[in-house]
Amino acid sequence: MRLIITSCLLLLAIVSWSTAAHTQPVGESRIVFTGTPAGPQFFQLTGTCAMAAAPDIAVISGGIASAALKPIDAVAQLDKHLGIIQAYLEEAHGRLRLMERVRTLMNPSSNPNERELPFQVVQRLYAEFPADAPVDVIMQRLIELGLDRFGDNVLNSGGSRRSAVIVFRFDDFDAKLRDLEKQCVADAWKQWCVAQTSACPSEQPPAQLQLQFFTVRSTERLLRPDSGGAQYWQFTYTAAQRSAEPLEMLGNVVVHFRGTITLTYRPEGKP
Repeated sequence: MRLIITSCLLLLAIVSWSTAAHTQPVGESRIVFTGTPAGPQFFQLTGTCAMAAAPDIAVISGGIASAALKPIDAVAQLDKHLGIIQAYLEEAHGRLRLMERVRTLMNPSSNPNERELPFQVVQRLYAEFPADAPVDVIMQRLIELGLDRFGDNVLNSGGSRRSAVIVFRFDDFDAKLRDLEKQCVADAWKQWCVAQTSACPSEQPPAQLQLQFFTVRSTERLLRPDSGGAQYWQFTYTAAQRSAEPLEMLGNVVVHFRGTITLTYRPEGKP
């Protein structure tokens, strides 16, 4: 009896092994998914772009000072000089921007040889022109008309340290960068569509694209007032932060920018 039972169990084991070998070939694994379905499907897209841009505005920074025995007389002289400068700038198709006006008073000195007038008024100003204007000729004429302080540190006219007098600025630089960003987005979408085995959902980039990083860098080293030397001009925008930085250069040169962008994409209809 025991022999019969053992033989039956052995026969059942052989049948089970044969069935498993027939349904699952040797070496092939079988994955069983349990739990919740897979999460949302996202894709990461990258693209590049380029543009060339030149400054639009030349700015001469400085100031004029006027001194007198009485404050009112000093102010009157200063306003007279400003009126002459304003008339010249209008003829030269420029614009005058008045900044701070500072009044100073010199304390009496025990040195009888010092004859400097006690009251002084200093007016800081910007003279703005198109970037291709003859800035050296204009600055020379402004000096003849009374411009006697240069750069932004107009309160201290002494010393031997040099100060940048003329800077060049981009007009509405953020709009230029947004156009560059659109080029990068279009390039990223085009590259993603080319890599797909099926048809691209649309020719134009869809609204589901979300910005992660947009980095822009100049291909040339540039002199800028805050750089301390020739350096690459580089900055990064993110979806949460788009900062505006001072857009000034020390020369009127064409700048070539290259941009790289990283986006995330969740196709419509995907779980």
